[in-house]
Amino acid sequence: MNDDGLGKIFIRHLVMAIPWGLIFLLVLIIAAAGIKQQVKEGVQYAVKASIQESAALAFDCCTITAVKKNVKEGIEFVAKTARKEVKGFLNDPQVKQDIKEALEYSGEKLRK
Repeated sequence: MNDDGLGKIFIRHLVMAIPWGLIFLLVLIIAAAGIKQQVKEGVQYAVKASIQESAALAFDCCTITAVKKNVKEGIEFVAKTARKEVKGFLNDPQVKQDIKEALEYSGEKLRK
């Protein structure tokens, strides 16, 4: 058996490990490219599925009915509240007097 120096043994094993390292890097690059494509397809699928689900929910009969009912109730509430406010405003004696004076004044202007 030939006694080699520590440097020669290191170089010999380094030269033997380089091809395995290159093969490992090549396999790693190919796997990364495949995973990248799968991640891209997964994101595209998630976006398409969420859009379809949102559209289905928006055009669902139960959802539309509930929204229409809420809008109708909201309009009715606003109308009732406004009616009460206007009624209360018109029942004020000072406002009644001001409206009466304004109508009399406009009537006089129209006659002239």
